[in-house]
Amino acid sequence: MEQTCSIFGGNMKRSKYESIINAAGRHLSKRNCTDSDVLKKSKLKLKQTAEQFENSAIWSQKIISIQNFSLTEQEADLQFSKLKAWVESLDDGARIEIDEILFPAFISLYRKLNVSGNTSGARGFYTRNQSNFFKVPELRKMAERFCSENTSHFILELSQEPYEILHSYIGSNEHPFLQQLLNTTLEINIMKTKIDSSDPSQTISKSQEDSSNMEEVQDLMAAISRLEELPPTAPLLKLYSIDTGQRRMSAASASPCQGYLSCGFQDSSVAIWDVKELRSLSVSNVNRSNLSESCAIGLYHPVASPLTFPLEPDSSLSICLGHSGPVYATQFTPNNTHMLSCSDDTTLRLWDMSSMENAVVYRGHTYPVWAMDISQQSQYFASASQDRTAKIWMFDRTFPLRILAGHTADVDCVTFHPNGLYLATGSADSSVRMWHVTEGKTVRILVGHRGTVLAVAFSPCGKLLASAGEDHRVKVWDVAAGSILHDYAGHHDVIHGLVWISESVLASYSADGNIRVWNVTQHSVPSSQLSQQEIASYSVSSPTKIVHLGRGNQSTLVCIAASD
Repeated sequence: MEQTCSIFGGNMKRSKYESIINAAGRHLSKRNCTDSDVLKKSKLKLKQTAEQFENSAIWSQKIISIQNFSLTEQEADLQFSKLKAWVESLDDGARIEIDEILFPAFISLYRKLNVSGNTSGARGFYTRNQSNFFKVPELRKMAERFCSENTSHFILELSQEPYEILHSYIGSNEHPFLQQLLNTTLEINIMKTKIDSSDPSQTISKSQEDSSNMEEVQDLMAAISRLEELPPTAPLLKLYSIDTGQRRMSAASASPCQGYLSCGFQDSSVAIWDVKELRSLSVSNVNRSNLSESCAIGLYHPVASPLTFPLEPDSSLSICLGHSGPVYATQFTPNNTHMLSCSDDTTLRLWDMSSMENAVVYRGHTYPVWAMDISQQSQYFASASQDRTAKIWMFDRTFPLRILAGHTADVDCVTFHPNGLYLATGSADSSVRMWHVTEGKTVRILVGHRGTVLAVAFSPCGKLLASAGEDHRVKVWDVAAGSILHDYAGHHDVIHGLVWISESVLASYSADGNIRVWNVTQHSVPSSQLSQQEIASYSVSSPTKIVHLGRGNQSTLVCIAASD
């Protein structure tokens, strides 16, 4: 009797289980989520751990999800090569559609490595796999833009059959990294209808639709071309005015995120402000035709001695002591974790932003260090000195990796090319030199200035190089040809700084108190049209002195000035 009840009870449980499965299958089938049979095939468990649930999850029709994973360079190469090999093994019909997933996967894997701090691994992965896409110019431009952004969204449209093939491939536990990466960047849309080539009416309709879409695309491209022909607009200006009292400011910089400001002083101190903690705002003396486009923030910096700090300490301000001579340049690392400074004492110092303490001292120059620059990839930094050399360093080594010798006078400025493979230096010998970073050799000598070159800057694309200095001229060079493309006149005193706001907009500042913004075309223009090349001009009245000019967010200018 007991045995009969047991069997009967088992049948009841099995029947209830099957009815649940069938109901769930019908619910999912109505929403085109999955074949109801997959529930039976996967032997659905009513009790699972979080890890089991993630690994056996049934995807929606658009988003692929998986738990978070760490990633190494070797694992990224393995995941991408496996995905590429699998795509190439598909038949022509499915491969044509699924092949589009390789580019988002490439970008996502590069970003994952870069964000995790493995910049060298990210560059290696990028270099090894870029040949898969860069035969198409549009993909090269897209890759450069997407790799510089933190987030981007890709949409992939697939027919039902290719989607199911992809679903089956990435759904296995052998591809957890692709699952996680595609979840953050890729949306998959399933095309509900598919053109039957044997049906003439559908073929004609599709042809008419394609023709209409092509006309719309052409009209859109024509409108974009007309917009690109318009001259650029004047950038917004944000001015930070530092009240230094009787002390003299000799250097300044702003962090990439505009969250911190740093200033170097003649008394060897370095001050760092946390902009978010600023207590007071005031308007400075800035002259421009429309002052609504500029704003100024007043700051106070006490003397270096802690005995003379204000009675109410400013939580936004930190004083860093360590140099034994005037500080000539400061710069934040791209990730804002450290700040680098150079001084008359022949050293460079790295400051930890979390503790505001000196982390590393770099020694190698025999005379004052005038300037420095950190590569965009944060792999190297370079210094320029009165000892007539520039030196290339790595953050984890206190001695220089390369000594760049060739100038016959002080090296006064230095800047890295956007790709990190080259750098440019300007000198008191009136020349500009381009160097190969790894080989330490001169690859270009640009002659044209009639005085010390005090500022050099590459355009964002790296095709143009701007230089300026004591001759009051701003010269723009064609890097490939090594020739002058533009020669701008307008400043009436020594030019101390240059900054590119975009591919076609360049700003310069001078000891005459003016900031001038230039419209840089990709081709030379007649001398009669040179007056049209200046987009805007800002004037900072005496006794305020401009110390730094940089690029802010959304194509704005950030200026730091001293009110002595």
